[in-house]
Amino acid sequence: MILLNNTFSTLNSREAQQLPVTPIGSRWVYKTKHNADRSTQYKAWLFIEGYEQTDFNETVALVGKLTTFRCLIPLIGKYGLNIDQLDVVAAFLNPAIDDDDIYMTLPERRPEGLNAPKLVARLTKALYGLEHAPLLWPDYINACLLSFEFNQSCADPNL
Repeated sequence: MILLNNTFSTLNSREAQQLPVTPIGSRWVYKTKHNADRSTQYKAWLFIEGYEQTDFNETVALVGKLTTFRCLIPLIGKYGLNIDQLDVVAAFLNPAIDDDDIYMTLPERRPEGLNAPKLVARLTKALYGLEHAPLLWPDYINACLLSFEFNQSCADPNL
């Protein structure tokens, strides 16, 4: 079974018992958002407990340089260009995980004392909380932008 925008696929109990690694835990994070029009939105995110990962030792946080932004603003004004802000919805859920087999146990909601087996899933895309999710997204978006014949700056790789 494939769920959540093809983010993961669940394993049957036999496959789950034969895994070469221990699956990483996961949890739901809930938020209630109150809008200006007094309506209410309920949001939920599935986070993998990436701190349990033992096979990945890098931490990545790619950020554009402030100097680059300060150079772009005058150029935008000089040439009469428009500038827009863009927020990619569910950015971490876009890139596929190709090279690693990452397994997680799905969060449980069951009564105390019930010995139901834990559901195990194989990740096919990055999830929030995964140690190398911040590295997969820039690689993914860079490949997309390069396919549209954009050029990457040597001075600032985020431009």
